[in-house]
Amino acid sequence: MTACALTALLSTAVAAPWQASEFPIGYWYGPPAEYNTRETWQAVKDAGFTFGGMGNYGVDGNPKMLDLCAEVGLKAIVIDGRLAWQVTAGDHWRETLAEVVKDYGSHPALLGYYLQDEPHYSLFDALGKVSQELQRIDPRHLPYINLFPTYASVEQLGNPTFADHLETFLRIVQPGVLSYDHYALLRDGGLRGDYFENLALIRAAAQRHGVAPWDIFLSLPHLGYRDPTAAEMRWQAYTALAYGMKGLMYFTYWTHPDWEKDGQTAIVHPDGKPARLYPIVQAVNREVQALGPTLLGLTSTAVYHTGPIPAACTRLEGDAVLSVEGDPPLVIGLFEDAQQQTYAMLVNRDYAAAADVVVHFKPHVKQVLAVSPQDGREQPAAFDKGVLGLHLEPGDGRLFRLVTEFAYAQPPRAKTDIAFGFDQADDLDGWAGFNSLAAPAVRDGVLTLTFTGPDPFLSRGMLRIQPDAYAKLRVRMRLGSGNREGQLFWATADEPEFRDDKYLNFAIQPDGEWHEYVIPVGEHAKWKGQTIIALRLDPTTGDAQPGSKVDIDFIRGE
Repeated sequence: MTACALTALLSTAVAAPWQASEFPIGYWYGPPAEYNTRETWQAVKDAGFTFGGMGNYGVDGNPKMLDLCAEVGLKAIVIDGRLAWQVTAGDHWRETLAEVVKDYGSHPALLGYYLQDEPHYSLFDALGKVSQELQRIDPRHLPYINLFPTYASVEQLGNPTFADHLETFLRIVQPGVLSYDHYALLRDGGLRGDYFENLALIRAAAQRHGVAPWDIFLSLPHLGYRDPTAAEMRWQAYTALAYGMKGLMYFTYWTHPDWEKDGQTAIVHPDGKPARLYPIVQAVNREVQALGPTLLGLTSTAVYHTGPIPAACTRLEGDAVLSVEGDPPLVIGLFEDAQQQTYAMLVNRDYAAAADVVVHFKPHVKQVLAVSPQDGREQPAAFDKGVLGLHLEPGDGRLFRLVTEFAYAQPPRAKTDIAFGFDQADDLDGWAGFNSLAAPAVRDGVLTLTFTGPDPFLSRGMLRIQPDAYAKLRVRMRLGSGNREGQLFWATADEPEFRDDKYLNFAIQPDGEWHEYVIPVGEHAKWKGQTIIALRLDPTTGDAQPGSKVDIDFIRGE
């Protein structure tokens, strides 16, 4: 059976993607079986992890591990050899999976089932069968698979590119989450150049397929990777969160005795005692736990960078809701919640130096609320007149909710009467199309305009005046210059433009005094029986003195 055919066969049976009840924070390489004790799991809990397990405790030891995790308030992922992809070679593999679910599925501490780490493409069919069957019979628990990073070889992937690897994995396996590992901190002090590209590819693929993305990062110096500093641990966590990751894991928690002999120590020593990174990881995890309830409800909408732009990343510019003074190296993740409220996470991309950042927001951002990394509560940030000042320690990040308000203009509606009194300050009542007239203003019930040149006029569209509703128009105005004649043009539904056969002249007195002028429009053949859709008023037909003004008190039909 082809991969596409397998996907089509199973797609109708797979439940909705697994959902986390709290922000998942875990690790790889858990405590060995001889340390499957309450003290061990309490230390995991105290380090700020939300789930444990990930150790070879066997079918007999897993129930004890789950019981102890439940006692201290942890979830756990179990490793059980019956869940290996090879199980699908047998005729009764579904019954085997059902037995596994029967053994663990009702346990309150169970988070999920470990299936495979970094599978080759050739294993996707078998893993898809196992993963989808587990999701069908036990949708509350996660079938967990982890993928290679971008720097894996074609031979390791079994696909021509990493993007192909992601797409075929998601299409065939239909996993509960999209998890991957990437170790960016090189022993020579450098940084892998594809770190952010990897985050971007995972983010985009997870969004296309509607699954949560998880990131695994470095906590163990090994091979060509260095021992992370406190700032580098924060940097790994917060850059991942800015890209919308919905789960974090560390490689590794426990230290194998042989590793420590080689100077490679993880979060705890081989005897389970806290090592150098333990309090650092504890502090990061507690912040992620505080932010977690908010983060789980957010959808990543964009990720931008400032400063030198890493490969395959997008510079902050254009129509983004915020901008940054200068060009400090930042990662900026934008999000929305279910109510379309906007959130922004700003991360210092420099893990060696602090940054003082000045952020400018669009005018519709009225308030900025900081989500506390201590307790997750919102509190007003130092936001004044559209500007936020922010200090970020090396590798640190902050999450904000943007309170926005925008007064959308009312859509134009056709006016059904001719009654313009200019009674609302600054409201032109729809009059526009100013020619040789400038600085329109409405004050104290009067529309005032300034003459600037020849042939001055103003117009009002969006009218729907029924035929013969008015026999005359009355205009009260004053002007101190111009010819002694004004004009009124109109447009009709049948002839929707101003023309020389639809107007009337009327005498005016440009003496600087108020006068009322009556225009007998009902006598005109092009007014009678017509629906009027626009008016144009020429206060005077000749040159008025530039800088002089015309005041209009009202224009009304009678």
